[in-house]
Amino acid sequence: RRRRAVRGGRRRGSPGPSPLTGSLPQALVDDTEDVSLDFGTEEELALRKAKIRHPLATFFHLFFRVSAIITYLFCDWFSNSFVACFVTILLLLSFDFWSVKNVTGRLLVGLRWWNQIDEDGKSHWVFEAKRV
Repeated sequence: RRRRAVRGGRRRGSPGPSPLTGSLPQALVDDTEDVSLDFGTEEELALRKAKIRHPLATFFHLFFRVSAIITYLFCDWFSNSFVACFVTILLLLSFDFWSVKNVTGRLLVGLRWWNQIDEDGKSHWVFEAKRV
């Protein structure tokens, strides 16, 4: 015996929206009630948020970015040389990239990535993430 596909992915006789009201039958509505999830007490959440695992890595993660933005905004006050401002911002953003790739990416979120070149000379990017 072959089963025939029915439009809409439902079999005949299965409950669906009522043609008159367009709403689901009462049996389906009763089964979908709100469920509260327990994420811990408010004190536990506050302690978790207040504790920084790697404060030095977090400081440098923010320091290079914020200092690059501040330098961009206020560099004209300290120097009239466009080249000096450009090089300073470029160095700060380079330090930010290096710290995110090598230090904070690994410590804070568990990411690692690198480039491998196989025997044929093709470049392959390898990405790893810490299992949670």
